[in-house]
Formats: sequence, C-alpha cells, structure tokens
Amino acid sequence: MKFKKIYLVLASIPYFISVNAHQTECFERNVSDLSRPCVERLKPRALNAIDRSMIEPSSITASDALLGDLNQPLVAVLGATGRTGRHVLTELSIRGARIRALSRNIEKAQSSINENYNWMRADVTEPDTLMNALEGVDILISVIGAEESKGKKSPESVSYQGSINFVEAAKKTGVKHIIFMSSIGAGGADNFSTVLLNLVLGKTMKWKSLGEEYIRNSGINFTIIRPGGLRGDPGVLGIKLAQGDQIIGWIPRADVASVLVESAFNEDALDKTFEIINDESLQIDAWRGEFKNLKKGEYGEIATGNFPLNYWIAMILILGLVVFLIRRKKSS
Repeated sequence: MKFKKIYLVLASIPYFISVNAHQTECFERNVSDLSRPCVERLKPRALNAIDRSMIEPSSITASDALLGDLNQPLVAVLGATGRTGRHVLTELSIRGARIRALSRNIEKAQSSINENYNWMRADVTEPDTLMNALEGVDILISVIGAEESKGKKSPESVSYQGSINFVEAAKKTGVKHIIFMSSIGAGGADNFSTVLLNLVLGKTMKWKSLGEEYIRNSGINFTIIRPGGLRGDPGVLGIKLAQGDQIIGWIPRADVASVLVESAFNEDALDKTFEIINDESLQIDAWRGEFKNLKKGEYGEIATGNFPLNYWIAMILILGLVVFLIRRKKSS
C-alpha cells in the first residue's frame, strides 16, 4: 500500500513540472506574442481594458474554451478572414467573448486561420446565407470591403447592398448592435487618398457612405468607425477619435480592431459615427475614455464619390500654366 502511494507521487512529478514550465513560458510572453500552444493548453486569459495587464478568469470549462463565457454576448464577425478581421477575432478572444466567425468560404477560412473558431458561411451579396449566420447573435461587427470596381465584389454590391442585406437579416434575427468599419472620406472629405480611391475603386466612398446611412436609419444600435490609411505598427501610438470627417492620417489594422471590439463593450459608443487615426501626442490607451465625448448625429455629409470641383479647377490651372510655359519657350 505504501509502495502504491509513493509510486503515485513520483508519477505525478513530471506532470506538474511540465505544466508549471509551460505556464511560466506563457506568462513571460508579451500579449501580442502568445502562441497557439499557450492558448490551447492553458485557461484562456482576458486583456484588461484599462491597464492591459493579463488576468485569468476564475473558472472555465472545456466547452467554454471554444464557445466563450455563456454570460458574454455572442459576437459575429463579417469579413473574419480579412486582414482586419483576423485582428478582430484575436481581440474578441482576449476579451473572452463568444465568437461566430463568418466567411464566404469556410474551408479556406479554417485552413488559413489556425485558431479554433465557430465558423459559419455568410456572404453579404447572398441574403439567404445571412439569416442562419446571424441567428442568436447579439452584436455584429462588419469589416467587409470591396475587392473590385465592378461586379459582385464591387463597393456598390458589398459596401452598400451588402449593408442593406445584413441590416435586414439583423432586424429579423434580433441583433442588438451593429459595428461597421467604414473609412475616412465616407463623411464627405475630399483629401487626395479619398479622391484616388474613388477613381480606382468605383466611387467606393459614395457606397460606403450610403451603407452607413442605411445602418444609422435601421433602428438597431450602431457604431460606425472610419479609420484612416491602414498601415503602421500597432499599440505604439495614441489613437485620436474625431467626427465630421475633418481629419486625415494613418492607423494600423490591429489598432482599428481594438477600437471595434471596445465599441462592442462600451455603452458610450452606441449610435455614434467617428474617425480614428494614430496621434503620437496622445497616451496609448487614453482613447478608451473618449467615447463619452463623441456626439450622436454627427457624421459629416453623404459622400458623392464625384471628382471634387476644386480638383478640376486645380487641374485646369496647372494645364493652363503648362501651355503658357510651352508657348513662351517657343516664342523665345
């Protein structure tokens, strides 16, 4: 009998050594460096919204590891396989949310993203796919975007008609909050990058703007976020929130995802439209308390997508100057 007890103690030593070693490895890592083994072999941990320190839930079951805390809202992500959508999934996982990842091609999604999410097929250009995808969903985050200037993947089909389609499905399935990633320029700004995107991608700002308007008038709580140019390193600069489409700048996709996900858990973000860019003069996490300072009903104006009059005037003046210089050179 004594020998049996001693054997059990000795046999358990390698197990505790391996577990403690793995826990130490995971907890010493930076949040952004968490590897898949850490996520799968340890209890999922959440990111504190205030001090970004790692905290561990009091308890979680094996099924909760996939479904999340059943007391948390179910969040569906449209465009989950996109470059911004992947960051949104990561942020939601850190927050311990229940996640439904939506994609046009589930097989491709599962093969390209290693994490074990609950995938469902959804295509905003095919309304019939949206009803099942949104059944039971509390919050819908859309990070969809056009890929072509014309056709099924155009801004008109995706950003505008696609928004109509998922809003109507959201109404029927009882979605309580829609969070929509739009773009600076959808509120009427005429900066160079906006004008260029309109020329190259079929008046994309016009269709995004009209999609925004449909969401605002849906009767469902909404948050519409307009990021600047998508580039840079995440989490190294502060984030500026503004309204009226009066700013221009850059922001990393991971920072955009942080704002999108925070909006899902912050009541001060409800029914507001705003722009976001990086601002080195601001503290990194100061933006989390800025939602309360934003106004409802402030969104600029509906973008037309047309080539701005001032750009036409500038082109005519430049062309006139070139003709004048050529003639002057010939006459001399």
